[in-house]
Amino acid sequence: MSVDDKEPMAPGVLVSCDWLAANLDEPRLVIVEVDEQPLLYRLGHIPGAHGIDWRADLQHPLVRDIPHADAVRRLWRRLGIDDDSVVVLYGDKNNWYACFGYWLFWLYGLRNLHILDGGRPLWLNQNLPMTRDEPLAGPAQTPVPCLDAAKRAGFWHVLATRGTGAQLIDVRSPEEYRGELLTEPGYPEEAAQRPGHIPGAINVPWALATQVDGSFKPVHELLALYGALGRADRTTITYCRIGERSAHTWFVLHALLGFADVRNYDGSWTEWGSMMGMPIELGDEVGELSAPCPAPVGLDVPTALWQPSAANV
Repeated sequence: MSVDDKEPMAPGVLVSCDWLAANLDEPRLVIVEVDEQPLLYRLGHIPGAHGIDWRADLQHPLVRDIPHADAVRRLWRRLGIDDDSVVVLYGDKNNWYACFGYWLFWLYGLRNLHILDGGRPLWLNQNLPMTRDEPLAGPAQTPVPCLDAAKRAGFWHVLATRGTGAQLIDVRSPEEYRGELLTEPGYPEEAAQRPGHIPGAINVPWALATQVDGSFKPVHELLALYGALGRADRTTITYCRIGERSAHTWFVLHALLGFADVRNYDGSWTEWGSMMGMPIELGDEVGELSAPCPAPVGLDVPTALWQPSAANV
């Protein structure tokens, strides 16, 4: 396949293992592995793939936030991303953190982005080439990251959806949603102070969008899965515990199903379930999202922050 011109070389937002294996030598291709366990990359990875650490590279080093634009530009330079690059992300956990990387790169303006369908597990299961050699990025005219936060939600956006018909999706396990588990076993550092879910949220666990081999289900099955949400032109907000599983569902709704306005609430339950006065429900009831409790006693909380209006969305 020739890439002498600048037409998109990838067949779609999802690329198959066979397609990627046949295009490993294409000069415009930038392959990025993002794992929950970054050590996996050093044990072996797709030839030519760069490895990034989601904690160090996709998070702010001091505060709980996404990295600033200058850090993202340094990362893109390290990866050799330029204006003509075709970026393919993949990883473990059925592409949890690959989808988080896709979401973050999209926020900062990259558009020629793709996900390897099935991620690292499917590539391994198909006995495709692996290496421990780490590539060196060539000189690149790195794009200037320009944050467009329209695909990101804060807790104030969630509160401002009251009575608007917006759709709120909790993609955690049913046990987390009902409040039976504060966090999944093995993730004690990600626990909130309270269990439960945001009132008004429906529970559609992220894994329902994938098949046994980790690849995404066909579009018609995804449409059936998310059909209960109603119209695809309504504002939709996804959340989980820290934002990585909800980025996976955000990717499905935004990139595969074409929902018009989908936001990932990356503060998610770790933030919501630990904040003073936030409304919480237990059990399977969806209920309605109410205003938070009055501002905590003794705290001077700006009214615009504690009781946001729809204008803040």
